[in-house]
Amino acid sequence: MAAVTVAATDQAATFFRLPQVSCRPAWCALLLMVCDGAAVAATGVAVLVLTGGEDLDRCLAAWPVLGVFFVVLASYGVYPGIIHNAVEELRRLTLGLTTGFLLLASAIYFTHTGALYSRRAFLLWWLSTLVMTPLLRSLLRSAVCRKSWWGVPLAVFYTGEATLELLRDVEGHPEVGLKPVVLLGAPHTVRSRLTLPAAGAQFAPAVKRGGVTRALIALPAASSTAMLSDLEDYTSLFPRLMILHSAPGLFSLAMEACPIAGSPGVEVRRDLLLTAPRLAKRAMDMSIACLGLPVVGLTLVVLAVLVRLESPGPVFFGHRRVGRANVRFPAWKLRTMYVDADQLLQEALTRDDALREEWRRHRKLRCDPRITRLGRFLRKSSLDELPQLWNVLRGEMSLVGPRPIVEEEIDGYGPEFALYCRVTPGITGLWQVSGRNMVTVRDRVRLDSYYVRNWSIWLDLHILARTTKAVLTGEGAY
Repeated sequence: MAAVTVAATDQAATFFRLPQVSCRPAWCALLLMVCDGAAVAATGVAVLVLTGGEDLDRCLAAWPVLGVFFVVLASYGVYPGIIHNAVEELRRLTLGLTTGFLLLASAIYFTHTGALYSRRAFLLWWLSTLVMTPLLRSLLRSAVCRKSWWGVPLAVFYTGEATLELLRDVEGHPEVGLKPVVLLGAPHTVRSRLTLPAAGAQFAPAVKRGGVTRALIALPAASSTAMLSDLEDYTSLFPRLMILHSAPGLFSLAMEACPIAGSPGVEVRRDLLLTAPRLAKRAMDMSIACLGLPVVGLTLVVLAVLVRLESPGPVFFGHRRVGRANVRFPAWKLRTMYVDADQLLQEALTRDDALREEWRRHRKLRCDPRITRLGRFLRKSSLDELPQLWNVLRGEMSLVGPRPIVEEEIDGYGPEFALYCRVTPGITGLWQVSGRNMVTVRDRVRLDSYYVRNWSIWLDLHILARTTKAVLTGEGAY
């Protein structure tokens, strides 16, 4: 990467029209504070009403305690509520809210007023707030993320075609709060393909003076000397410079800064391969599976009768899948296809070239001739996968994990197949909440690999929450 001259004269800047910066991070912070306060207050009132409401008047008079939550959440860095990904925000919100409730409980204990409040209501208040706060934040972001005042302005330095792909990803997720306003250093051949304002890197000082204090750069493979020289130039301009490597696989790893003997370094974590995290994940699977078993069992009885009435054949279907350590197991599902499904598929693929290509790319068909009418509903709603709760109880599957694959899909995973075999596949996962059948095989492998490399309890909880939305909307399912 060639060194960039970042000094620009005022005369040169007159030839460049500064990007319009309308972002208001302070507004974002204030709006999210109101959202968090509403979540804490509303859940508190709702719990008190449901548990009898004898403490309602007394608790309503204690509304100033909301200030404790604002201070604690602010200390965990959840305001202005932009930049952080959803998993990190969920972690910070959970820790911040829990800390706030612990402080409130301590105050009640030391003031000897515990007898005035219901401990059951207090516990339910805490649990419901942990659910309601991130939910309201998500709804708020969906409503306002495309407003001109949402987020922070971002200058992007062009270092190659990888920058354009990165730019598309950033613009495709406005809820994160990064608003690219200018592309710096792009050649004229690239500028003609963009709707984003573009200019030479020499106009970076003018961009900063226009109110842009954050920049992003994707570093290509370059010599250390050239890289350090450019970074010194860029960081002298923008107080905050986000650096991404042009090799996306590198940053799919979970890494932490780990300086050693005065030299910068990173530590790559693989928590899902450790014994303690595995036990914690298994405990979560068993707890949720056992709690949901009565409802799931009753639902399965009703659906089994409907499946049997619509078409002859077995009610359940054990599809052979590849599991942990390359062991094959039957992933149980409600039958959604006719009994002669394979013959119907081959006849359809023989007749239609477009169907053949769709099958080659996705291993699924949008208009699959094998599926029954009830089967389409079951697949759209994901109810056909309820029997896999039995696989979870047996330890063959997890609630969250990589998508369980079939034998024919192993070649598509390439070297990532070894990574897949180290963990237990899941009923739901990143693939299911990222578009499902609309995602290509290549992207599916990337999502599964990212999950294994970045697993945490917070990521599982985030995926479970997004699964609820994906099931209700039928996003990407057919």
